[in-house]
Amino acid sequence: MAIYQDFVSAKPPLLFISGQTGQQDGITPASIEEQLDNIVSKIDAIIKRNGADSTRIVKMNLYITDRAYVSALRDKLEAYLGETKPVMTLLVVAGLIDSAYKAEIDAVVSLSSI
Repeated sequence: MAIYQDFVSAKPPLLFISGQTGQQDGITPASIEEQLDNIVSKIDAIIKRNGADSTRIVKMNLYITDRAYVSALRDKLEAYLGETKPVMTLLVVAGLIDSAYKAEIDAVVSLSSI
């Protein structure tokens, strides 16, 4: 099952969320699953603080440091997004700003009805 779609048309205003990493309270968990839990939680909190929810996510850029993380990433996003299917770009990168980071995700959210 696809967790994304080829395009989304969104109305402004738009909320642009910077890349979120798995670090929480100065601690970066070792497992990709825990890092993804932290990332999703941080993105969700930002969206909620701005009066929206995950159904308004229209675009996500996903960065992972190992192809082996794709399955965990897919599982976490399927659980979080449910029927929401934003457009997505997934990149496997050589590294992120901190070598302990295994993933980073940024997002664009429509704050009005899509």
